[in-house]
Amino acid sequence: MINFRGDGDNGHVIRELSNKINKMEIIQQAYFELLQDKGISEEELNNKIDEIVAREVKGRYGGRKKACPKCGKTVQESNSHPFKTNCVMCGTVVMFYPFEPDQDPAEEKTVDPLDALGF
Repeated sequence: MINFRGDGDNGHVIRELSNKINKMEIIQQAYFELLQDKGISEEELNNKIDEIVAREVKGRYGGRKKACPKCGKTVQESNSHPFKTNCVMCGTVVMFYPFEPDQDPAEEKTVDPLDALGF
């Protein structure tokens, strides 16, 4: 456990936290691959994530961005709800699953909003 004493060695604390996060990412990837080896699909894992998110787990999350699958606008993962957000343009719920690759917002597709209106 890290004890921050305020002794001015913030760099050391940050390095320790970064190392712990890196280790957790490796452990999570190992769990995911073991689950796949046991026949659990990525869809089943994502469904379980949806179930947990539906329980209104709150905390500090967010930061990842990707294109909305409906309108193509860039959306950012919510800071208050893990793994999801609503597109501010069209209202679609956009999920941010932990093992999907990050998407470059520059790759966002261009969608004409009038297309959905039939013009």
